[in-house]
Amino acid sequence: MQRKLKISASFSGVLPTGKFSNMRPGFTAEMEYEADFGNMAEVLLAVETAQQELQGICYQNFEAEALKAKIIKIKSDLQNFRFHEVGEEKFPSVSTVAGYDKEFFVEDEDLKIYAAQGNIIDTEIRNFVKTGEWQDSKDLLECTADRFILKTKALSTGKVLALSGWNFRGFLEKYPIENLQSMEEIVYSKKHRIAGTPDLLGKYNGLKTLVSIKRTKSEIDNFIQEAGYSLCEGLEDVEQFMVIEMKAEEDGGNKQGYSKPTITTDVAKYRELFLRKRSEVLKIYGV
Repeated sequence: MQRKLKISASFSGVLPTGKFSNMRPGFTAEMEYEADFGNMAEVLLAVETAQQELQGICYQNFEAEALKAKIIKIKSDLQNFRFHEVGEEKFPSVSTVAGYDKEFFVEDEDLKIYAAQGNIIDTEIRNFVKTGEWQDSKDLLECTADRFILKTKALSTGKVLALSGWNFRGFLEKYPIENLQSMEEIVYSKKHRIAGTPDLLGKYNGLKTLVSIKRTKSEIDNFIQEAGYSLCEGLEDVEQFMVIEMKAEEDGGNKQGYSKPTITTDVAKYRELFLRKRSEVLKIYGV
C-alpha cells in the first residue's frame, strides 16, 4: 500500500554551563516521503526508525550548542585567570586553581569594594609582621587608592564597609605564632605548574604553619588553597594550615576583631583535593 509519511522529532534540554545555565535550547527535525508498505507493521517500523534518526540529529544540534556555550565560558574564565611568570613560562595562580569551579554571584562593583578592604587588611598585617609596629592604613601610602574606594563607594545593598576594626595584634596575644614572617615573594612548583604568594608563615604549637588571613570563613576552600601553596618549592615541609578571619564588628565580625583560627594538620588530605582541581583545570582549560 502506498503511504505518504510526515514524521517529526525533537529534543530540548537545559544548558549546565555558567551564564547559560537558564537557557533551554530545543530543536525539531521533520521529513516527508512516500513509499510502498506491505502492512501497518512496516509503516510503524518506518516511522520509529525515522524518528530515531531525526531525534539523533536534534540531539547533535543540542550538543553543538552546549559545546559553544562551554567554549564561550572557557574563554571568559581564562580572561579572569591570574597567571604568574616563572622564568619564561606562565603558571596559573594557586588561588585560581583552587577556586576555578566556584560561581561568584556578586556584582562586579561589589567585588572591587571587597577587594579594596581585603587589600587594606593584608597590607596592614604584612607591614606589622615585617616592622613589628602597627600602622593604620591611613599612614600607609600603598593603601591610598583602596581607602578612597571604601570611602566613596557602597555595596549594592547600600552597606559601606569598614576602614578599620580588625585586631591582628590582639589575635597574636591570644594565639602566639613563633617566627612569623610575611611571604613577599612568589612561590611556585614547576612539577605542578602553579605559583602564588601565600600570606604568612610561622610556627604554631611547634609545627611549621601556613597562615591565611581571610575576610570570611570557608574552611575547606581555604585549606585547599593553602595546600596548593604547600606544594610549592621550599614549602613542602609545611605541617599545618591555619586560617584567620579578620572582620570588623560593623561588618558582621565579633567585638574583638578576630576569630578563633581554624586549623588542620591533615596536609595530605587537602593536597590531594588541590591536585584533583589542578588536574581538572588542565583537562578543561589546557593550562
